[in-house]
Amino acid sequence: MEFYWVNIGTTHKTVIDQHFLWAPKSSRNKAGSEVTRLYWDNVGKVQQGDIIFCCFNQRISFLAIADGNSYTEERPVSRSFGEWDAVGNRVDVQIVELERKVHRDEISSEFIARFNNRSTPSLFSNQATLNQIYMAHLPLDAGMYLLEAVNQTARSEDAFIRAGTSEPAKISATTREALVMARVGQGKFRAELIKRWGGRCALTGLQNVSLMVASHINSWALSDNIERLDIENGLLLAPHIDRLFDQGLISFSNSGSVQISPSLNGEDRGIFGLDRFTKIEALSARNLSYLDRHRKRFNFL
Repeated sequence: MEFYWVNIGTTHKTVIDQHFLWAPKSSRNKAGSEVTRLYWDNVGKVQQGDIIFCCFNQRISFLAIADGNSYTEERPVSRSFGEWDAVGNRVDVQIVELERKVHRDEISSEFIARFNNRSTPSLFSNQATLNQIYMAHLPLDAGMYLLEAVNQTARSEDAFIRAGTSEPAKISATTREALVMARVGQGKFRAELIKRWGGRCALTGLQNVSLMVASHINSWALSDNIERLDIENGLLLAPHIDRLFDQGLISFSNSGSVQISPSLNGEDRGIFGLDRFTKIEALSARNLSYLDRHRKRFNFL
């Protein structure tokens, strides 16, 4: 299962009524030269079961679930731009209406911080507006983030869990429940993390278990099922530290020292106490392995 985002304009009614997405393979520029676009090519990569977030009027307005793999199809009559190639890629979809339609401004800042540089092509501009593209391929953790935003996580949890093992038929109901609870930092994963860190925030030492967040180092969506339940893939963190870590505004070096994104200015660092709490002690070798993946994901050197 993969995730995509599509910006839909005047064809939104056709998409809803006729249940398909289409993009040309190429077009002609003003000089008459053939031009291809990554955001058109992405339509040709969609496979059965993939989830597409459909944005209309600046909002995620509905989901499209691919009925099958994309295929080559002549240009529909509803796509009348003469510069476009007469053939393109089409994917037939099921439409899922959303009770909660999410405006781009609700998600832009967090999406930019966490996912934009790993989306192909990038979804948002530096001004936090949507780029003028058709379809973007999204990383798996971005897909889970957006499903949470539109209250549709139940739609994909089983698919993530099946993809997280080579033997999906052997996943017991107990294991499935543990995996679902671990995604939201609850259940056995949380209990064992509290024990592992002595009920204290791994960085600040804050000692109020009811406030602690059981945070995955390598995100749940990007991990396999073993990693999702691995206590060494977790840190017990105070809420503000978890938020900074989850958004890639901080990470930790192999010595446990805090690494700070340039996006946080000096005043921010002081308010969050990053001048006082500068190091995590007692990191294990497996902690460090997961932290290496976190640093790479958020471009820490």
